[in-house]
Amino acid sequence: MLRVLPDSKWRTLTDYKEKRGSAFAERVWKAVRLDPYFYSSVAKNPSRTREAVLVAALSSLILGLGLMLMRIIAPLSWLLGAFAWAALLLFGGSWFFVVIGRRLGGGAEYVEMLRALGYAMAPQALGFIPIADFIPGFLIGGVWSTTCAVVAVREAHRVPSRLAAALVIAPLFTIIAVVPLVAVFLEGGG
Repeated sequence: MLRVLPDSKWRTLTDYKEKRGSAFAERVWKAVRLDPYFYSSVAKNPSRTREAVLVAALSSLILGLGLMLMRIIAPLSWLLGAFAWAALLLFGGSWFFVVIGRRLGGGAEYVEMLRALGYAMAPQALGFIPIADFIPGFLIGGVWSTTCAVVAVREAHRVPSRLAAALVIAPLFTIIAVVPLVAVFLEGGG
């Protein structure tokens, strides 16, 4: 059985407080830097809900625009696809992480997870930057965003890093395994 870290061994939210008047960009920078204190405080701060959804939407729009400019997706579908991607990852991911995480001993509420994951989606904006021919920005942004999601889940649920990593990475492997099978089935082969 996995153990949840007790409150006495976990850092308290009073250890880290945001400065009053912190800029939007400063909060996004803290999220991108994988600051665990930031993710703890944003998960518990109800005034950051809209901003977290905005970060998720903007990063997905920038990712979609970059994919369109690199001719990976069609020009007309990037806007709709970006919003669908943001909604699926943010709202569906929050629901999944809360339901499964609570069964494994986590303690986050849905809105707390939503706030933490919204900020964790910020590195996806690297999809706009074609870093090199062989290393696209969306690949680096995806890995970085996944790492941010592990920290966000760990801090929101107050669970060990291994459990948070398993919660975040297991669905990715499931999707990687299932999507090709569905594609083959829909094409009529196999």
